[in-house]
Amino acid sequence: MRSVKNKGRKNLKDNRKKKNKADLTPDEKACVKGKSDKNAASDKKKYNVFQLFFKMVPSVFAAAPLVLTVDVILSIAHGVFWGVETFAQQKFFDAATAFAAGEIAIKRVIMFLCLLALANITCQILNGIANYIPTVVAEKVSGRLSIGIHQKIARLAPIDFEDTKKLDDINKAENGKNSAYWFVFLIISIFTFYVPYFAFMGWYLFHLKPILALTILLVFLPTAATQLIRTKVFTKLEDKSAPVRREYEYYESCMVSREYFKETRLLGGFTYFKNLFTDSLRLLQNLKFKATMKTNLIELGMRIVTVCGYFCILYMLFDALMKKEITVGAFAAVFNSIGMLYGIMEEVICRHIGEIAKNLGTIQNYLNLLEMPERGGEDRELHGKLDITLDHVSFFYPGAEKEAVKDATFTINNGETLAVVGENGSGKSTIIRLITGLYSPSKGSVTYGGTDTSTLSMKSLFSKTSAVFQKYQKYQMKLADNIGISDVAFPVKEESLDDVCTKSGLDKNDSSFSEGYNTMLSREFDGVDLSGGQWQRIAIARGFYRNHDLIILDEPTAAIDPYEETRIYNEFAEIARNKTAIIVTHRLGSVKLADRIIVMKDGAVAQIGTHEELIHTDGEYARLYKAQEQWYREDD
Repeated sequence: MRSVKNKGRKNLKDNRKKKNKADLTPDEKACVKGKSDKNAASDKKKYNVFQLFFKMVPSVFAAAPLVLTVDVILSIAHGVFWGVETFAQQKFFDAATAFAAGEIAIKRVIMFLCLLALANITCQILNGIANYIPTVVAEKVSGRLSIGIHQKIARLAPIDFEDTKKLDDINKAENGKNSAYWFVFLIISIFTFYVPYFAFMGWYLFHLKPILALTILLVFLPTAATQLIRTKVFTKLEDKSAPVRREYEYYESCMVSREYFKETRLLGGFTYFKNLFTDSLRLLQNLKFKATMKTNLIELGMRIVTVCGYFCILYMLFDALMKKEITVGAFAAVFNSIGMLYGIMEEVICRHIGEIAKNLGTIQNYLNLLEMPERGGEDRELHGKLDITLDHVSFFYPGAEKEAVKDATFTINNGETLAVVGENGSGKSTIIRLITGLYSPSKGSVTYGGTDTSTLSMKSLFSKTSAVFQKYQKYQMKLADNIGISDVAFPVKEESLDDVCTKSGLDKNDSSFSEGYNTMLSREFDGVDLSGGQWQRIAIARGFYRNHDLIILDEPTAAIDPYEETRIYNEFAEIARNKTAIIVTHRLGSVKLADRIIVMKDGAVAQIGTHEELIHTDGEYARLYKAQEQWYREDD
């Protein structure tokens, strides 16, 4: 018969205070939606099995339409032929009985024997095809659904990745994607294979004796009730498991990934993370154990009811035979098929529908991600020399009660070099994300030449912007690709690489780069390891390489000494000539090259002015400068 392989510490709370939704941007509204488990659950659409099926079918069929259409046709034929085999058995047994009584010739018996053999062979062939096709198509469909997830994630507002609830949804969606194909396939199998088979058997049994048709219900109802309960239990389990699963996956990474192993071994952190990992894993296993135990006990009780129904069927058959209401051939065929009927019902309900019930919550989560609000905005090319204006801008991070940026108002003139300074945690990096349009303000507006950034698509906002962030990426690729990845619209040119490497202080002829620009920067791929300073220079070269009208250096020189930092900033000033440039730093030795300086303190703009204006004013800038004066006294 048709068989399918089964594929397939706490809850995070958001205590953010309620705000008037009319005052919020699309990004902020998306954050507020996840402020509590209860409210988040109410914001998400809940679909029943058939709604999920019809929403998933187009995506699954789009991956292999011809193959899956053929599978549907063969599946229907498969179900019918299993019923035909039972009918052929009756005809054969009746013919054999009649032949033994001398009522018919042997030729008629052989004819029904051939019919039985043909039905059986056809069933076996169709069964083989039915088991082969879904396995072949599974990887293709999974790949297509993965692409869909990645495309969706790319369209989400960047602020969503600061929201733990959204991160849980993404994690749950990845699991749901793996279950989605088999969910669709199993539903199709139920309606194209199992339903035709049970319909044929119901008609056949009703034709023999109407009461015999009730046998299907006696087998079906108890097990169906079990699966309804399983659906609810495992849907709740998935919601509880997602945050715990993210925890233990992170702790596992801290123990074994290359990124962490030096520090965790040297500082003795391995045991600490192992204990956290073990606690999270135990909690996850405990949640699964309770859900599984509950459903298994219910299933055990229902199976007892089903077995009782099985014996009732045998009694009705025997009684009908004794009363000569059915023939010996019909009794033998039905008796032989009852075991198969029971087995198929067991398969479809306890195995297939059980698998659907178990994974229904993960598929719901997959759809929740696909329906998550996107950043949106209009694709529009911004022309001309544009000023950037922040008008009474405030910003909350998801789940935060305190503003990260408070009522910031200033204008960055086109072609101006601006420095943003302040102590750690003062709001420097957050205000940069607001300026670039990565985040939309909770209150106020950010405009480019009068155009509100919240109305523009991310593609339009970032098309002429380059940046080097404090937490830059170390791509496990060749040196040329590590730099050229910032402007993939054009082929990487060596002369351009030479130019930006010189400006960032990176020497391709250094012994570290044995193959020049073709050196692989990863030991995991038979390449080399680099120092922190070398990686920072690569990140700076990457930012310089991109064609831009606005460039930002967000504290990328932390691993470089102050003197080398000054040299890089001077190169930066030359590159940024006639372009808008922003330097973010808490080290003030190099900010004198800026046209103006913005001083951040506790999320607010404390001061704005030139170096000379601010150094002679009793304020935050003068205090910071004097505290750091010994670092750069030789430069004054």
